[in-house]
Amino acid sequence: MKKNKIPLRFKKYYWDCDFEELDIDVYPEYISERILNFGDMDSLKWLFSYINKDFLLTLIASSRNLNKKTKNFWNCMLNEKYSY
Repeated sequence: MKKNKIPLRFKKYYWDCDFEELDIDVYPEYISERILNFGDMDSLKWLFSYINKDFLLTLIASSRNLNKKTKNFWNCMLNEKYSY
């Protein structure tokens, strides 16, 4: 079975786990949360190429691992319509 590995250059975001075992198809929530919290533009572009917007919006709404500022930022960035 082929794994959808995370590029080695993103290992710095996964300091507390076995990086070799991470697979975007198996752990999409965990991988996405880390990149949304700590990622740079390169990692965000990579994430957006694998994960669809609806999944991210659902994750942002339900995640306990994203802080309020991060959730607000990504809600604003990913929603076409802003609600005030």
